[in-house]
Amino acid sequence: MFTLSKIHSTHPFLSRIDTGVVTFAPEIKYCQIMYDSHFYQDALFNQFAIPFPEFLNKAPVKRRAEYVAARYAAKLLLEDEGCYDNVGSNFSRAPIWPTGFCGSISHSGNFAIASISPRTITLTLGIDIEMLGSKSIVRAADIFCTPVEQYLLSSCHIAYETALLIAFSAKESLFKALFPKVNHSFGFNASRIRQLDISACRITLELIQTLTPTQTNGSLFYGYFSLQDNKVITLITQNTI
Repeated sequence: MFTLSKIHSTHPFLSRIDTGVVTFAPEIKYCQIMYDSHFYQDALFNQFAIPFPEFLNKAPVKRRAEYVAARYAAKLLLEDEGCYDNVGSNFSRAPIWPTGFCGSISHSGNFAIASISPRTITLTLGIDIEMLGSKSIVRAADIFCTPVEQYLLSSCHIAYETALLIAFSAKESLFKALFPKVNHSFGFNASRIRQLDISACRITLELIQTLTPTQTNGSLFYGYFSLQDNKVITLITQNTI
């Protein structure tokens, strides 16, 4: 799913920084950071020139570390495009991208990832990262998948726990992609998994609720997933691929 162009690390907090493009849509760039929260300090916000939001005042170190890592990933991508504005936050703490760009941010475990694309590209973009290995995903399956979806996922020739996590992550990516257009929350039951193609690392979702006049029941969304060591990354777009 990703074509890597650079690997670098310049700071004890930033264990590794990978940048590149999305293979099937090279207009989308990504930056993935592996960070070490043991080296977190509030001074990192000033060092990386990232505003410290008020809602982090009472947040634990883990939350502060994942926030600054994810925003730094976004910052590196924007600066590579000649944009030196920061990513803001709206009332729901979702990212607000500088004029001319759309993007998505995610974090899990000790990883953070950001993706951006020029807003001139007609694209709905959402990215999500989740850590593999938890058996609790099976116990929680009814929250985000119907019995029909669970049957489909159990028949995909991949570990059932992994298939469930891909489905969960894809629905998270779909939410991030659509929220800026829908402008209100919606649940996992707003969409269903139509197909999970393991060989192509491709996933198809269908809206089963009408969210806006243009995001209607039956709308299809396409994306890809990547299994990297102990994590899964999903990227959902509305372009037909």
